[in-house]
Amino acid sequence: MAIATDSDESASPRILDTLKGPAAAVSAAYVAVATLYILFSDLIVSLISSDPEVLIELQMTKGFAFVAVTGVSLFLVWTSLEKRERHERLRHENTRKRLGDLSNALPNPLLILDTDGRLVEWNAANEAVLGYSHSNLSGMTVDALAHPDDLAAAKAAIGRVKDTARPTNADVRLVTADGRTLSYRWHGAPLLDANGAVSEIAVVGIDMTDLKDAQERLRGALQGVKHVLKQTVDAIAMAVEKRDPYTAGHERRVAVLSLEIAHEMGLSNDACEGLEYSALLHDVGKLAVPTDILTRPGRLTASEFDVVKSHAEHGYEILREIDFPWPVADIIRQHHERLDGSGYPQGLKADEICREARIIGVADVVEAMWSHRPYRAGLGIDAALDELRAGSGTRYDPDVVRACETVIARGFAFAPAVA
Repeated sequence: MAIATDSDESASPRILDTLKGPAAAVSAAYVAVATLYILFSDLIVSLISSDPEVLIELQMTKGFAFVAVTGVSLFLVWTSLEKRERHERLRHENTRKRLGDLSNALPNPLLILDTDGRLVEWNAANEAVLGYSHSNLSGMTVDALAHPDDLAAAKAAIGRVKDTARPTNADVRLVTADGRTLSYRWHGAPLLDANGAVSEIAVVGIDMTDLKDAQERLRGALQGVKHVLKQTVDAIAMAVEKRDPYTAGHERRVAVLSLEIAHEMGLSNDACEGLEYSALLHDVGKLAVPTDILTRPGRLTASEFDVVKSHAEHGYEILREIDFPWPVADIIRQHHERLDGSGYPQGLKADEICREARIIGVADVVEAMWSHRPYRAGLGIDAALDELRAGSGTRYDPDVVRACETVIARGFAFAPAVA
């Protein structure tokens, strides 16, 4: 069935409309010729003779001639108009048939809806896709075809076309006769009546079912990969803890506080995910630091502390060849940098330090001062906040400091260390 042409009932009026112009022109020409004929024929008759009997004969002859000429002219005009109407009707029927054949040859569902969402016309693909017969589809509405969860979206799309007289798109799932759910993307365009108002809506559907299924499978596979990645990162963090038992749990606690700060600052979910991995791995470079230095309970000498400080660069070297979706290696390298350039290992300043490294840098300081160390008791949260406030805008990013203060004011606390 064609869906892009007018119905047969409206075909004749449209064809006749195309003939109104020529008919009016013929009528006007006829009036002009008849008027000239009457005027000039009377003049010619008066010049031929003034005899009353002859004039009567001439007038009768003129009348018969006028009737004959008029009849022949009208016959020729009517024949021409009738021939043209037959030609227009045949052209219309052929066009409708070609469009019908074309629409039925397409695999995509094509249909026409009225403004209430009722099916008016459709092609054969609708019956094949939906599994309904022609008689079943007749009079059906989107209420019966759309998935219940997508019905509101379908009606909203119909409303947009009706109200704006502009095309629109909508992703609406179909429910087939046997209960299967198919994912389709629909494009609807307005069909206007003689007054320019939307009378019907032409809709074409693109089957997205296979694509949606592939996306779901890919999403599941991605979640599996992320799970393995998280397990791997946790294992590496645990390996670092095993080499430095005195700071066990430090990486996890820094990651927890970093995420709280990031959420307070409005970072995206993706940025938070990269931040979490970076925080969990921020001390991975300690794997390259000698164990006797890491595990020494007392204070370190200046040279020994320089060795410990090298862990930021070692962490970068360890991870730089791993193709993370985030700049994890750079974040780890920069987490001891400070805004005023007093940090290490590169002495970066201000915006040269990435945002995630600034967040981890603040969380690292808070965790280190809050928690106990072998050579000192924990200094407590007040001391940590005093350090942040004293360095806000110089050593530490003031936005990060404010977010950290807000998080702690809400009652944040680190979970107790697990022995």
